[in-house]
Amino acid sequence: MARMLEDLLKASKTQGWALGQATMAQVIRGARMLEWTEVPIRRGGPSLSTLRPLDQAEAEPNSLSARHGKGAQPLHSDGAHLRNPPDIVVLACETTSTTPTRLWGRNRYGRLSGGLPAFVHHGVFLIASGKDSFFATATEGGHLRYDSGCMIPCDARARQSAQYFADQESSASEHRWNEPGQVLLIDNRRVLHARASAVHEPEREIQRLCFHLNREAS
Repeated sequence: MARMLEDLLKASKTQGWALGQATMAQVIRGARMLEWTEVPIRRGGPSLSTLRPLDQAEAEPNSLSARHGKGAQPLHSDGAHLRNPPDIVVLACETTSTTPTRLWGRNRYGRLSGGLPAFVHHGVFLIASGKDSFFATATEGGHLRYDSGCMIPCDARARQSAQYFADQESSASEHRWNEPGQVLLIDNRRVLHARASAVHEPEREIQRLCFHLNREAS
């Protein structure tokens, strides 16, 4: 399993994401062999999450579900509210799902499609994370960080950036969960992802794990 994760990671370096077949238990075992570190997205919460469509009233405060309910979610990075967001997101579906996962970022040559406008590199956001809130741009060291749920624009360039990412939703690729046992590895610092509307599929379940890589090994 560690070899499969290494192959998926290698493939993701060009396209930004890669698809395999595995259970999440196998992913966990392989990641531990590679010394990847699990990253809980919510403070005090578990590393492994089961993502289900929720009505706004059911959702965790300040989550995308609290804003959008079972409707389509905007493109985002997981853990954008963390000072050190996860490097990798792994999504797994034991069965199938008619609700696709949307992906936008690196093209097959490893570059952002069309490059990023200058304002994306310079617009300042307040990253709302309770007592740990801080200021940051949507790019840092060539990496993306963006989530409209926790990033509040502080200047005109940040507002332009927010509109830019909203506009990219129409050009996102779609991964369709049409085979049981698929895992989708996403480069969380180079690709934004989103869930399409799940109003028609309230029983949908996707498992999620986020990781920091072992930089010495990778």
